Amino acid sequence: MRLRPALAVAVLLVPFAVLTPASQAAAAEPAPLARVNFQPATSAVPAGYTADSGAAFTAARGSGWVVQGSQTPLDLSRNTRDRARAGIDARLNTLIHLQYGDVGGTSGVLTAGAWEYVLPNGLYRVTVSVGDQPAYDSSHAVRVEGYPAVMGFVGSATTEFRTATVTVPVSDGRLTVDAVGGTNTKLNYLEISPAYALKVNFSDPATAPPAGYVRDAGDPYTDPRGYGWVAAGTSAPLSLTANGRNRNPAAGQADIRLATLMHLQLPANTPGSWEAAVPNGAYTVTAAVGDAGTAVDSNHWLSVEDQNAVAAFVPTAGTRHATATRTVTVTDGRLTLSAAGGVNTKLNYVDIAAAASAPGVRTSTPANGAVGVPVNGSVVEDLVLPDGGVDAATLSSSTVTLTRVSDGAPVAANVITSGGGDVVNLSPTAALAPLTAYRFSVTSGVRDVRGRAFQPHSIVFTTGSGDGPGGPAAFDKVVGVATGASFTTVVKGPDNYLYAGSLDGRVFRYPIAADGTLGIATVSTAVRDNATALGLAGAPARTVIGMAFDPAGDLWVTDNYEYVGPLNVPDFSGRIGRIHDGVYTPMVVGLPRSVKDHETNSLAFGPDGALYVSQGANNAMGGADATWGNRPERLLSAAVLRLDTSLLGTSPLDVSSTYDPYAAGAPLTLHATGVRNAYDLVWHRNGHLYAPTNGSAAGGNTPATPSPLPAACARRGYTAPVVPALTAVPTAETDYVFDVRPGRYYGHPNPARCEWVLAGGNPSSTVDPFEVPAYPAGTRPDPNFDLAGTYDAGLHASANGALEYRGGALDGKLLVVRYSSGQDIETFDVAPSGALSNRTTGITGFTGFSQPLDIAQDTATGNLYVTELGASRITLLRPRS
Repeated sequence: MRLRPALAVAVLLVPFAVLTPASQAAAAEPAPLARVNFQPATSAVPAGYTADSGAAFTAARGSGWVVQGSQTPLDLSRNTRDRARAGIDARLNTLIHLQYGDVGGTSGVLTAGAWEYVLPNGLYRVTVSVGDQPAYDSSHAVRVEGYPAVMGFVGSATTEFRTATVTVPVSDGRLTVDAVGGTNTKLNYLEISPAYALKVNFSDPATAPPAGYVRDAGDPYTDPRGYGWVAAGTSAPLSLTANGRNRNPAAGQADIRLATLMHLQLPANTPGSWEAAVPNGAYTVTAAVGDAGTAVDSNHWLSVEDQNAVAAFVPTAGTRHATATRTVTVTDGRLTLSAAGGVNTKLNYVDIAAAASAPGVRTSTPANGAVGVPVNGSVVEDLVLPDGGVDAATLSSSTVTLTRVSDGAPVAANVITSGGGDVVNLSPTAALAPLTAYRFSVTSGVRDVRGRAFQPHSIVFTTGSGDGPGGPAAFDKVVGVATGASFTTVVKGPDNYLYAGSLDGRVFRYPIAADGTLGIATVSTAVRDNATALGLAGAPARTVIGMAFDPAGDLWVTDNYEYVGPLNVPDFSGRIGRIHDGVYTPMVVGLPRSVKDHETNSLAFGPDGALYVSQGANNAMGGADATWGNRPERLLSAAVLRLDTSLLGTSPLDVSSTYDPYAAGAPLTLHATGVRNAYDLVWHRNGHLYAPTNGSAAGGNTPATPSPLPAACARRGYTAPVVPALTAVPTAETDYVFDVRPGRYYGHPNPARCEWVLAGGNPSSTVDPFEVPAYPAGTRPDPNFDLAGTYDAGLHASANGALEYRGGALDGKLLVVRYSSGQDIETFDVAPSGALSNRTTGITGFTGFSQPLDIAQDTATGNLYVTELGASRITLLRPRS
């Protein structure tokens, strides 16, 4: 990675020779050990490949097919195909069905197969390709040694094939490729290469490197050599040949790697960074800094890629070197070591070895090396999750840490993930010290929901001068006026009681004392009782999120299958119901549901008397993805819905897969679409509907516009733009507040509604509002995209509960709870036209919560009530007079 600080790491031994100078030119791409094309025996074999025509595994051949999940040989020769299409890569024209039994045909082998190849134990880099021509009836999944390579890929006319590369360990003498998790997976070809490894000793030109190492004496980077020096912060080759040293024999250092060094920052020379050309992927890197001589005048800083390895190491007579190991991910073909921030940093050696594919951190907020970081901020990590979300139970003060760099003192903090399990968030329990460096680390103790350990990650950032209170108001906190439940939502009722819903489906009714504190609650189990009576999956638990009172005083609620972590939540399991005289009656059933926490969310009665409902998306960015269980969007998902309660009958309205919201007289219709996951809805006195909405973490997939367009596109008159599918989008969306207008689109694709473009697309080569840089420049947003009604709520905010404040200095402002980054309440000024402006954080009393989720106001007193999911409590905020 270029233009980034750099880091150091430990070597992983593999059964291949360490690179010698003669082989350095090939260092970035070791020669493949095998290239295999899957094809009928009669087809021509692509140049450079060997053919596999489905023969059963034999030890003599050293490869072949076995029954999936065992090592019983299996002949799959009847599952090979050659499509013989003109203009198609020969490797992609041929394939083998791994799961012909999913097709329903009769000309293939119905038993699911896996492919095995005999190899010495070690680490290997494996590339696979899947796909086929129409019909696009497959959900392709490929695992290599149990590591996901492709998960849930569904081809289309614009994207028929997908390739993926993983680095995996072999420990039983056989590399195994299977299709567990797929449907009718079709494998085109496969390549196996040795994993990359390189050890470098930095020295003067005369010193011979130790065994197993190559010498770097400061030569500039060249492509044939495959490594070398560049000017810091650039990719311009730089010679540092005058900066190498060997302190022996005076130093008497037995380890020649530590006796030698390279100055990265001599005052008279241009500072340098070191780069090595490597295949994109994960690497474990060990590096050492220091000086075996008498000089102790350095302040060593060293980063590898986007992680910090050494921060502010100043040698002493007793401790002359510091060594660090980091696992990093390279995405631009170059691994970079940088000494940014240091003074006369001296690099001794570096060991680089490919690391096995694993979940880990994609990007950090703040970034490594960031300065001026708010003292009340959070650290949020976007994650790479090839096999499901992070296991929240593995997040703790020992697996995710924040320490002060100067002395290693730990910082007390809350560590959480999002409801979808796609980020790691650390929020200090008190403000950080100003102008102070801190180290944030994720350890391998963090695991995903499949039990796979995370790659460790570490960054260093420095705080700013401090954040003072902002805004025109201040509030005093009374923490925990109600405790003992996982409160999800809160609203003041027309009877002057405070109502709170819970994660497991209870509804609490609290009397409000004159000082704003809460008395003993009456607890309703009406929702749970109904779920039990109907025999619903997961009963009696049902998560209540939306609560709204109608003019008659009845409480309308949304209730959902309770999500507790595993990706097994049934689709179409959301409901809207009414509680009258203590009895719950389901009014709408069969609402769509993601496999995680995107569900049927908030309710709000509008000025027209209709009930408006926020329905969450089923996935990250509109295209099915493994992190979200490969569940596609449904016709009613990712939208704000409008329910005309006067059109409901005596039986529940079933809006599952066959319901048509466009039909004349339909009680439940689409008010606005593309609203990814709006937790709350607020009707402001200006007549506008506001929806704080969670944007996606990085790593999601977007759908491609098919050709021809589905007939359903005629319903909305869609003809353009035509957009490609995006896989593993590398940038996160911000969170939003939408000024929701009828018939408009707010950026979350849904192929079921002929909506294809994520957010603002990428309309120009300059920076565009809410752009997606992964799209080709010139990609226009959806014609219905409401740019004017889209506002930034903050990256990784998890913008959730909201209200219009009435009275006092905040009168008319929109208050939005941020569950994740900040764990606070932000405010927006609201114009009569509907425009939002002046996003403000840091108001006294509005910070320091533990996963705040929802908010309500007692307009008689100005008091606010905030549910804190992380502490199972409700906190009172009293306005200062």
